[in-house]
Amino acid sequence: MRALITGACGFVGSYLVRHLVEAGDTVFGTCLRLQESKNTECEYHTLDICDEAQCRAVIKTVQPDVIYHLAAITFVPTAEQDFQATLATNVGGTYNLLRACQEARHKVRFVFVSSSEVYGRIVPKDLPLTEQQPLHPANNYSLTKAMAEMVVQRYNGQAGIQSVIARPFNHTGAGQEAQFVASSFAKQLAQIAKGFLPPVIEVGNLEAKRDFSDVRDIVRAYRLIADRGEGVYNLCSGHSVAIRTLLDTLIAISGQQVSVQVVAERYRPLDVPEIHGDTNRLRNELGWVSRYSLEETLESLYTHWLEKVAR
Repeated sequence: MRALITGACGFVGSYLVRHLVEAGDTVFGTCLRLQESKNTECEYHTLDICDEAQCRAVIKTVQPDVIYHLAAITFVPTAEQDFQATLATNVGGTYNLLRACQEARHKVRFVFVSSSEVYGRIVPKDLPLTEQQPLHPANNYSLTKAMAEMVVQRYNGQAGIQSVIARPFNHTGAGQEAQFVASSFAKQLAQIAKGFLPPVIEVGNLEAKRDFSDVRDIVRAYRLIADRGEGVYNLCSGHSVAIRTLLDTLIAISGQQVSVQVVAERYRPLDVPEIHGDTNRLRNELGWVSRYSLEETLESLYTHWLEKVAR
């Protein structure tokens, strides 16, 4: 299978490249800058998805059987700061790719990576969240993802395009940027272990409960969805974990004696105290099961930072 991954140089994209190569696919990736490419087994192309002509050229050159569309502005604060750029990338970029596929007029599977953020502000009675839950996006990021889902649905069935939508919940693993909560904790603990920081870890709101998965489990789900999925799928563990539990587990893994300090710039009030998803469609229809425990995921994350901060 010829697979094209947009955003292949990002955190999740890099894992997806490796998984597809190991599965025997011929893999092509796109990056904004080719120097970002990390896997020599993948052929990379420069692509700004906001550029219609570049999208047409890549689709014409690669002629993929399946497209995994990961490229997006994904960090919520960035989306809040620049809505126009987020709109152009997350919605306009998705439109450009689908238009290019329509014009190419060859059969293609289009896996759109949305987000559980599209469910927005929910109440406890809504849990666990199923794929039928109404969408109520509550920030610029989730709004643009919900809009992009509508673009995907518009083009589904046109000119050989078969689309499927993935809504991943929180996922983490080795290589995730430190702006995300679990990776931030792991990096700080690694810096403390190496003597680069005093034994004080800075945190925000620890009371939120979120649904965390290992990135390696998530990319396996993407390929299953591409192979035989239809409609919309939640990608999650099916249960919530308190952010405080993430921190306590990472501290135990590190073996460090630390104090915890809440800092204002990291603290965000909770609009939604708890979120977790229903995985029945993914498990029952496609046979997906998670392979990694939370402890294994966090250990790989901490080990990554311990090696990286030593350089």
